[in-house]
Amino acid sequence: MKLVHNSMKNKSILSSVQNGLSILKIFTKAKPILGITDISKELNLPKSTVSRLINDLLKEGYLKKEKSKYRLGLSVLTLSGVIMSHLDLHREAFEPLKSLVNKINEAARISTLEGTQLIYLLKVESNNHPVRLLSHVGHFRPPTCSGPGKLLLAYQSKGVINSIIQEGLPKRGPNSITDPVILIKQLKEIRENGYSVAINEMHDNAVSIAAPIKDYQGKVIAAVSVAIPSERVPTEKIPYLVDTLVSTGKEISIRLGYMETFHNEKEV
Repeated sequence: MKLVHNSMKNKSILSSVQNGLSILKIFTKAKPILGITDISKELNLPKSTVSRLINDLLKEGYLKKEKSKYRLGLSVLTLSGVIMSHLDLHREAFEPLKSLVNKINEAARISTLEGTQLIYLLKVESNNHPVRLLSHVGHFRPPTCSGPGKLLLAYQSKGVINSIIQEGLPKRGPNSITDPVILIKQLKEIRENGYSVAINEMHDNAVSIAAPIKDYQGKVIAAVSVAIPSERVPTEKIPYLVDTLVSTGKEISIRLGYMETFHNEKEV
């Protein structure tokens, strides 16, 4: 009986989410302001259901009341801003990423944090090596097991870091960090150094190196990274890869409006 109850509850939540999204989608340039009766007729939903959903959307800022009717709220702009920032990043990062791949003859990636997971936004392959480490655009990865994941975590708040630690630190490669104390120490070092190197953490026989990408406010919003089989990365090559990735990260940051001199002066 409990399984049936949970299933019905999940279906009810999903239905509410779908109906709430349907309400937001019927607002257009031609119809920027709608009342409960308008929405009810448009979606063929009971007025009581529409009223309840509107109250939820009002609380979250997705709708704004205007007399007895409603228009889209500022929270919708927040969502569109996230999408636009990703589009800007994709556009401005593509050429520097191609240039990086040509310099180092290895595949390179752009990634960011989505909630508590690492997600790859952009990848440029190298045609010079038949052996590749698999990573797919749009796929999620635990952030604590890779160069870009730990780099991005290093610039997050204590609250975000603690929430990820509370979810558990997975062991993917032989050197994955599963001790919170060690992880926090590493994140501090990464922030001080301005780059991240992870060896055999997501996969065995893999070196992952990452550098930050900043927006116009100086906030780290993404990472540029490589993941290379260990046999192609002798120890003496790591400093060159780090320097090249850091330079690429700075180039992309500047394209996004970041001004290093201005932010350095603010920090002094």
